Amino acid sequence: MNISDILNSGQKTKAEQLNTGEVFALWEQLVMRYDVYEMTDIFENFANDVDFRAILTMGKDVLKKEISELEKKMNTYEIPLPPSPPKSINTPANTEVLRDEHMFRLVFMGVQNFLTGHIRGILNSNNENLIDMYIKFEKKELDIFKKLKKYGTLKGWQFSTPKYKGNSSN
Repeated sequence: MNISDILNSGQKTKAEQLNTGEVFALWEQLVMRYDVYEMTDIFENFANDVDFRAILTMGKDVLKKEISELEKKMNTYEIPLPPSPPKSINTPANTEVLRDEHMFRLVFMGVQNFLTGHIRGILNSNNENLIDMYIKFEKKELDIFKKLKKYGTLKGWQFSTPKYKGNSSN
């Protein structure tokens, strides 16, 4: 089979081994999701806004699926898994410590970090399987980004940049 056959057939080739960049990207993606899952679990316990709490729950569902997929990939390539987050979080009775608006902005920044993390994974990978996975993650994350941006704007939690009037001396 030549290169033209591969490009035209849509057939995927499977790399025998991953390079160190690909291994690091998988590790980094999983660690990020473990950390964000734990943070989201904590935020879910502190959130007062019912809609925001529902968004956090949906986010955890997405994270669970992606964590499972990443763990399977890492097991396939025999990459040791990082320590996973605790199964549950015990929160103090005082839930006024964190404001919903602040938690929202932290979640939104996390989504932005995932967007750039997926791109790094794509750019550093030679493995089509991994590239396809990161592209799938990126599409899902862009959808989440758009929805969170609309929600944050609706709630007044999303800062809008000031209008620039330019140099008024011209």
